[in-house]
Amino acid sequence: MAKIRILTVKKIALKAAGFSNVKLPESSFSVILTVDKAQETLLADPKTRKALEAVAKDFYKKFLAQTAKRLQKFEKLFAGMLAKGAAPAAVAKQADALKIALEKETPKWEKAAAREVLEQLKKLAKKKR
Repeated sequence: MAKIRILTVKKIALKAAGFSNVKLPESSFSVILTVDKAQETLLADPKTRKALEAVAKDFYKKFLAQTAKRLQKFEKLFAGMLAKGAAPAAVAKQADALKIALEKETPKWEKAAAREVLEQLKKLAKKKR
């Protein structure tokens, strides 16, 4: 079994306009496939590789959108807490916990992206036959 890297993003690039209380995750995002010999030969084809890279990029965009949505919800929550008189240190502590939780969640998204890319590879393999 060979491991092939389809997509790597060194630092998650969220558009963070307007976030003052929320801290953005500082992790990378990689889609790595574990493939057998037959799948590995399919990946040698540039068109197949490009199609799989497109699937991985699309999944990464979904990940970014979902994460940004969650950050916006928590930004509103934290702003409301501060408006009601919560201690800024307590809000900062919760923001740190949210950042860590998002960083721990990233591998789950990576595995889901790899599964989706492998499914696409299997569909392409059936078409090639």
